[in-house]
Amino acid sequence: MATSEPERPDSGEESPLPGSNGTMLETESTTASNKGTPARTRESSVTVPAKVKRDEFIMDTNNSSIVSKRSVEKLYYGNEPEYFRYFVSKFKRRSPLINRGYWLRMKAIDHTVTRFLAEQSPKRKVVINLGCGYDPLPFLYLGKHPELCANTTFVDVDYPILMQNKLGIIDKTEPLRVLLPKLTKTNSEAGLLASSDPYVAIGCDLYDIDKLSRVLQDHLRIEDSSVAILFIGEVSLAYMEKQATQAVLEWAAGLSDVRFCLLEQHLPDGADHPFAQTMLSHFEKLRTPLNAIGTMSDMKQRFADAGWPSAGTDIRSLWELWSDPTFLTPEQRRALDKVEPFDEWEEFALFASHYFLLLAERKADQDWSYRPYRASLAGSTSRLSLVSAHGSGGDSPVPNVPQEQPLLAPELPGSFIPRRFAAVVPATSEISEGEAVGLLGGLGSQERLTDCDTYSRTEDLLPISGPPMRSGIMGHQVTRLGGTSNCIMTGGRGSPDKASAECWLRQDEPRPAHTVLLFGGKTGEGHVLDEWLLWMGEGGWRTIHVAGDAPPARFGAAMITDARESVSGVLIGGMTSAGRVLTDFWHWSLEADMSLHCRNVTARASAVLRHNATILGRFGAQLVRTNRGILMIGGVCGGRMLTSQDEILNMKTLRTHPVEGKRPLFVGAAITDVDGGLIVLGGGATCFSFGTYWNKPSILTDSPEASLKCGWHLLTTQKPDAEMGMAMGMGTAQAAIPDRTVQQPNGHAEPMLRLPDPVHIPRRSLAQGIEFEHFVEEGRPVIFSEGDIGPCTAMWSNSYLKESIGYERKVVVHSSPASKMDFQTKNFDYVTKDFGAFLDACAGGEQLYLRALSKDAPSDQPTNLADDYPEIAADFELPGELIHVVENLHSSPLRISGPVSMWLHYDVMANVLCQVRGTKRLLLYPPSDVSYLGFTPGASSSSLDVFDPDGPTRQSLVHTHPYEANLAPGEILFIPPMWVHTAAPTEGMSVAVNIFFRSLQNNSYAAGRDVYGNRDLAPYERGRRDVARIVKSFEDLPADVAGFYLERLGQELLDQAKNITSSSQLHTMYAELS
Repeated sequence: MATSEPERPDSGEESPLPGSNGTMLETESTTASNKGTPARTRESSVTVPAKVKRDEFIMDTNNSSIVSKRSVEKLYYGNEPEYFRYFVSKFKRRSPLINRGYWLRMKAIDHTVTRFLAEQSPKRKVVINLGCGYDPLPFLYLGKHPELCANTTFVDVDYPILMQNKLGIIDKTEPLRVLLPKLTKTNSEAGLLASSDPYVAIGCDLYDIDKLSRVLQDHLRIEDSSVAILFIGEVSLAYMEKQATQAVLEWAAGLSDVRFCLLEQHLPDGADHPFAQTMLSHFEKLRTPLNAIGTMSDMKQRFADAGWPSAGTDIRSLWELWSDPTFLTPEQRRALDKVEPFDEWEEFALFASHYFLLLAERKADQDWSYRPYRASLAGSTSRLSLVSAHGSGGDSPVPNVPQEQPLLAPELPGSFIPRRFAAVVPATSEISEGEAVGLLGGLGSQERLTDCDTYSRTEDLLPISGPPMRSGIMGHQVTRLGGTSNCIMTGGRGSPDKASAECWLRQDEPRPAHTVLLFGGKTGEGHVLDEWLLWMGEGGWRTIHVAGDAPPARFGAAMITDARESVSGVLIGGMTSAGRVLTDFWHWSLEADMSLHCRNVTARASAVLRHNATILGRFGAQLVRTNRGILMIGGVCGGRMLTSQDEILNMKTLRTHPVEGKRPLFVGAAITDVDGGLIVLGGGATCFSFGTYWNKPSILTDSPEASLKCGWHLLTTQKPDAEMGMAMGMGTAQAAIPDRTVQQPNGHAEPMLRLPDPVHIPRRSLAQGIEFEHFVEEGRPVIFSEGDIGPCTAMWSNSYLKESIGYERKVVVHSSPASKMDFQTKNFDYVTKDFGAFLDACAGGEQLYLRALSKDAPSDQPTNLADDYPEIAADFELPGELIHVVENLHSSPLRISGPVSMWLHYDVMANVLCQVRGTKRLLLYPPSDVSYLGFTPGASSSSLDVFDPDGPTRQSLVHTHPYEANLAPGEILFIPPMWVHTAAPTEGMSVAVNIFFRSLQNNSYAAGRDVYGNRDLAPYERGRRDVARIVKSFEDLPADVAGFYLERLGQELLDQAKNITSSSQLHTMYAELS
């Protein structure tokens, strides 16, 4: 059986090496043997064509699994020998969620195998991987841990055709072959395909247990008492019929000294849980149903029925193992975040809660009914228990907590916009209380969102609009200020490593004195915080002192006041920096001196919940004020999954509200109390590699008919609206806050406007593999590091360049008396110099700049490094990951400059700037900022000095959204088209190669000559001609009438531009707080 489950069919992954699809199969294994138990071979009566097709689908599951494990190997085991690489034709980086899920699976198997191999025993050991696929487990140990492999044989078992393909790869790969001395291929129809001292390859259908048993006994004598055996089944038996799986377990239990490690899916909360639905549906669509799936208790009972002693069987979910410090230390968990940023904790918990690791052990000479031994197996003295702490006996227990009235969650009629991790926004003062709510931002089906849904009970309402955020955001909070409609938005993230510093206040009615308290969180750099911040209005945010015990650092906690106007409240749960869910419960109160007093009341709450206290500590839960009291809804707890019976906890009574019938997935949902019940908006999850589940809007209630009669529905989806914001009297933006002064000519000191801080352009390592086309489509700048651009970074000294290119070669350079060149005013001269003299002058500090031109036709053709500087072209190489650039090449100019900065400009062509020598600082602005950057009509350059702006320039720049890059030798900056930018050397003379390429549709570019890659697009050139014709058509009218209509037409164009470029709608409806 091929191992593991497939990824989504549309993942676009590369397949493993050719031949893994099983396009032709041996059908010998479909014929039943007359020997052995009939139950073992009953499946053999299936007709050959049906079984062949089923086996092909199962073997296909090997493809995606091995690609995912290769992704983990390259990213998370970078300093170790790599063996998955030989079974995958091309590296494909998986998402962080899939990487972490497969890392945990691999860790669980590695943990079990390592413990078995480390046993001190004189017996010969055999590790048998059932349904191995292309998994290189034998090589991981033979190559990386040979000290554990003495007197051990590794056995791979899978379909004959798949095993033959695997052996073909081994035979062609020296690093694999060298680990298998004297490997002999047999091509035996009996099933033994190859063997060596440490390795045996068997081609056999697991439905034919008799055949497999014969091969293992004939070749390895596994029935002898001198042999200790470990069977591994990693998501392979799950595809078999339950009766056939049981035959495998019974056969294995009949051996004298045997262990069985099984890693599979299970159903911790039934098949109707949204994650389980998505998972089961996925496998059904792929025609590989999980025939043997059940609960962990079911699986433990099946092992007992097969003859495995219950006391020798330990089974735990992967989420329980993740949460156990004896399985993974805090340092090991933190180390994962250093590989790649991660924020999909709820989805990771769902995945890990639906997989289990079972370890069963049976020894013929052991009395398993003897209680002291039974205790030791589950305790720290057992060498083969899953962890050193207690073992689990089966499913995570459903809390035996007294329950409140059950709730139902009927879905609201009508359409909805998929989004999760959004925030509820209260209606404005113009809307009657309880008539509407907004749902702002969140993660949509394609990207993080900035718009706001309005859900309403009526039709005739103004839509609710959110603040004009710089970019889409998720995980943010919107806090209502007392009983008013005023609210404040804080926190959130644009990506796992990009925490938002934006804070917006909506004030549409007179604001009484209110304070906002904020605790903990996680920074973009991954630091988990323990500070308390207080906002009291005009004074801004400030850190406050904590008296008494202080809660430790955390993120994802839940916090609420005791009552709506209270200055005290509770803090519950959250997660540590090591990825462990906290179970503590704190009460806090804000004192008159603005200090905070905190008390740990965990013991009191735990005493009420007793053995089920784990349901109290949660990550990502919501505390919702209702007429039933404060309810804690959703989230994930440590060690086990919350179920429909305990996901909603009444904090007043500490009793649960079970949810009956179809229920929403509370992950990423936004919940608030409305007339009719609790409205549940948004929510859902990426269910590992199985697909995405989206909630439909629903209402939690104990009276579904009455609640649905309230008529809640999606009214509209509204993007930020500048005119509406101004009409509603919103405050001013952060950028207008004075923080410096400038001396005016009249001697008076006037405020100097505070400019927005540049966003540091993110870096991506080429060593970890990238999809460059993805960054091109995304249209945002990015710096690529740890790539190889050839020996130029070491070789291109001045002496080398002069010797290679020629000292006397003539070049045309810019010579400027100022440190900043300005193309509009032409404050520089074009000077012809000897190339060698130019380099010497740059090294001496002269303000010179070379932008290479075509040697043969400088006015007609774009330059190309290979054609115009062939003497040094071979020293420069573009990394293979950027092949898209070469395939769409326009030009590749060489750039060399002394201490002089470039003018502000944009390029119509996308380009990558490869820094070879020196360091360089660049400022970039998105296309939506163009109207603030001083570009005259038809010009692609501006005279603004953004490095040292004067007063008028600051007035313009205050509205912009700058990005900053600091390039070192060997780094590559991707600059999307139309991103306005300028550059200045920061240390030494700068040498770079700039490669321009086409990233838009070819018919978008203007026909004809474009030497520099900055000729405006054809639609813009046509548009300017159309503007001239429109103006001319008004010539016969009076000037005031013509101006009246032209201004109206101009406004129409601006309105259309705002609709297309939503990011330009900033600082309108909400005041941004510092």
